[in-house]
Amino acid sequence: MRILTAVALLATTAAVFPVRADSQSDTYRAMGVRPEGVMQGTILQARILPGSDKQTVAMVTYMTGKKEEADAIGIKLAVLKKEGDKLRSVYERDFAAENKGYVGRGEIELVDLDGDSRSEIVATWDNVRSKVIDERRGEVILMNGDAFTVAWAGAMSYDATKAAREVPAERRDRYTRKIDFRGTMRTRGVTLFMTKSVTHVAGERLAEPRNVQETFPLRKPAGD
Repeated sequence: MRILTAVALLATTAAVFPVRADSQSDTYRAMGVRPEGVMQGTILQARILPGSDKQTVAMVTYMTGKKEEADAIGIKLAVLKKEGDKLRSVYERDFAAENKGYVGRGEIELVDLDGDSRSEIVATWDNVRSKVIDERRGEVILMNGDAFTVAWAGAMSYDATKAAREVPAERRDRYTRKIDFRGTMRTRGVTLFMTKSVTHVAGERLAEPRNVQETFPLRKPAGD
């Protein structure tokens, strides 16, 4: 997990802070997760919603207490705001439920992509449904108006070179994606820039990795 700061990127990047250890259990419970079952958790505080207050953003990988391979591990993401002495969820995702199980290693990054001093969410997790395809999924989550929106979703890394019996030859590729935060921020969060590094195509290793710049729309320009 990386915390992207103004020093590391641009002056428009919002500051994010880790949550104190004594409040971690309260965060887990507010998400419906038993603290003793947590395998990996990232809990940060940053401005996500309009206004001057910071919210808590958490991505938790935990043991569900079930014994089947498909549902033994859960991953949840939540944005929580303080109301009195309690934390209330204003946005949440259950990636295990959405993927029908087979998940692992959930992580988040927070970065202000559009220069409004509020952070957007980059969530990543492993899709382990296939025993021969390695895939790590990713999402860029924004606020559009008063609602959270998944502006981009796709594979951050993919390796189907071992899946000769399950995947057609033309899809047996291996690649990784990396978000170009600087390039994205230069567009004020309108366009997502990514670098895709391809090492195998149709099961064959390339002589040299092929780096491709990809662009995806994130949000409409201001004023449109």
